[in-house]
Amino acid sequence: MRYCTVILFFWIFSLSCLTGLPALAQQRYWVQFKDKPAPASPEGNPQTRRQLADTPVHQPYLDSLAQCGIKVTGVSKWLNAAAVTASPAQVAHLKQIAFVQDMAPISGFFRPSGRSSPTPPKLLAKGVAQLQPGPLLAAGLTGKGVKIGVIDAGFYQASEKPGLQPLFAAGRIKAFKDFVNPAQTAPYTQRESYLDFHGTDVLLAIGGFDPDQQLLTGLAPHADYYLARTDHGGRENRVEEENFVRALEWLDSLGVRLVNSSLGYALGFDNPAENYRPRQMDGTSFIARAVQTAIEQKGMTIVVSAGNDGNNRNWQIIGTPADAPGTIAVGATGYSTWTRQGYSGIGPTFIPYLKPDVACFAKDGTSFSAPLITGLAACLLEMNPNLTSAQLTDILRRSGHLYPFGNNYLGYGVPHAGNALALAKAPTPPPLEKALVTAHGNAFTFKDPTFFSEGKGAIVLFRKSSPTLVLEQQTQPSFTRKIKLKRLPNETRTTLQKGRQVVEVEWVTP
Repeated sequence: MRYCTVILFFWIFSLSCLTGLPALAQQRYWVQFKDKPAPASPEGNPQTRRQLADTPVHQPYLDSLAQCGIKVTGVSKWLNAAAVTASPAQVAHLKQIAFVQDMAPISGFFRPSGRSSPTPPKLLAKGVAQLQPGPLLAAGLTGKGVKIGVIDAGFYQASEKPGLQPLFAAGRIKAFKDFVNPAQTAPYTQRESYLDFHGTDVLLAIGGFDPDQQLLTGLAPHADYYLARTDHGGRENRVEEENFVRALEWLDSLGVRLVNSSLGYALGFDNPAENYRPRQMDGTSFIARAVQTAIEQKGMTIVVSAGNDGNNRNWQIIGTPADAPGTIAVGATGYSTWTRQGYSGIGPTFIPYLKPDVACFAKDGTSFSAPLITGLAACLLEMNPNLTSAQLTDILRRSGHLYPFGNNYLGYGVPHAGNALALAKAPTPPPLEKALVTAHGNAFTFKDPTFFSEGKGAIVLFRKSSPTLVLEQQTQPSFTRKIKLKRLPNETRTTLQKGRQVVEVEWVTP
């Protein structure tokens, strides 16, 4: 009966196709199908969600699109969708077809979340140092045996970088695929865009070690790497989303379970009318759906930069796919004072989960904080390969310096490698050592000497309207021995932080 229904759909669809329509004003779209007509598993049982994710898109649906003169440029089995080129008239007809569930334009380009010139190794090394990797190094953890996928713009001169030469010499670059220019034969020596070095710097921040300067710029120098180029870097190449989704599926086919991406969608489209709107950063974009499928159905861990629009008053929040539930979205802090870097994307106030998840130092963009966390995650997976994506994400959050008092500026803060390692060995969390104190009225003085003796950096205050939403961040000098707080309008919580000492003040109205 179902088969007959599908044929009827095709018959109606074929009658409604206007194959003679002019191919004017054609644009790219995702066309998502309603179902995957597929047989049951060999045992006769319904297919699981994981099996359905791997089931190819129903070929008769694709054939029917082609019969109507609609060009299919890409297919995603996870999204159960096809990327197509269609005219406005064809789009109108597609929306009426019974087996089409949803359509969305593919009209933007990825913007790497970092600067437009190479990052000095010393800055990457400072980010590594902030994570306090001593326990990892003492345990000999270097990401060995872990497969890491890197989805980025390009990897120009990667083989020539001193910090990456050990990876190439040891054969740790296992695969490269160019989804922008499949004919590319010289990915490391031929430059097509001014951003082709971006992936090179990201790779340095995951697993680089500079033998000349004796600098560890990434925590996973012995991992195996699978590189995907999905972005050209030029605004004329406005269609990169389908490349990203195809790259994820390719990495999954190779057994990759840890992926880093320092790319994101937000603003900057050629046609401003096609820009995303802030309210769309709620995990429902097509690319966010693909990432969520990778996490929930394929068991992949996806580390994504939070984006660099924090100073943009017209945006400020994170981009997609960092907004997808289950991702490890990474913001950026200062080095000695762990405040949010002004450019670092803020978590939306309208989603029911906290973003970003964690943060660490990056001077030149969240592109270079995310890969540092990926390197740490690789070391944890080396120590305990049985960790699930959910467990690994939880460990990174719990090891953050603000945990459990996370906020939408820094998530749970800067992970401590030693604490993360202890949790990876025994995922049952230890007792919390964070303090919660109560302040009555509109003024409060805090003067616990233990708190002020911690570390050398400035004291950071996160003034919040809820347990997670920051009104503003403030700093006080490191030599301060008493904090006098005057409650701000709408303030309900205040996080006090110095080094890894954190105290949460809860305001109570008499």
